[in-house]
Amino acid sequence: MAKNGKDNPIAVYSVVSQIGLIILLPLLLFIWGGSWLVNTLGWPHWVKIIFVVLGIVTMVTSAGTYLKKLMKMYDKSQRTKFSELQHDPKDNDYYDKDNK
Repeated sequence: MAKNGKDNPIAVYSVVSQIGLIILLPLLLFIWGGSWLVNTLGWPHWVKIIFVVLGIVTMVTSAGTYLKKLMKMYDKSQRTKFSELQHDPKDNDYYDKDNK
């Protein structure tokens, strides 16, 4: 039987790789952008420091947001239980009682 959802190794790999990209890409892009502005357009060198700080802030906020979303998704105490349903999930005819 095929694994589904959170037990699937491919799904776990995609989550881990996405965390890696969320941490790595903003910092690299901001460092590259600051260096490009300083080297190509002749901006002062303190601009690189500002861009590195902006990259770190973006990295931390995006990783925090993603990890909060993951914690919410994997938290079992927040989920509704399907056993509380009062009808058969396969039954789509909810109006039988009123339409005699």
